[in-house]
Amino acid sequence: MPKHPIVQDCVHAPSIHSIIREVLHTLGNIDFKNEFGLDRVDKGVPDEALKRYIKQHIRAAHQRKRQPYVDLRHELRMQRTHPSFAA
Repeated sequence: MPKHPIVQDCVHAPSIHSIIREVLHTLGNIDFKNEFGLDRVDKGVPDEALKRYIKQHIRAAHQRKRQPYVDLRHELRMQRTHPSFAA
């Protein structure tokens, strides 16, 4: 499996823990924005069918934005627990 481009740049960073923390922070921001968007649709769209349609697209976009960071987090954690992968 090829390494994520950010991981390649950060392999020699002083602390992989700080990188993981930053990735988790980014995931939190993505999740917060998603919840905020879903809430706006709930409060602002009266038509239930349209509401479901919009929310479906918001969730799909959320997953597309989030997945690369989930993959990166997994790769970083693997490097942290198996240092031989970092070489």
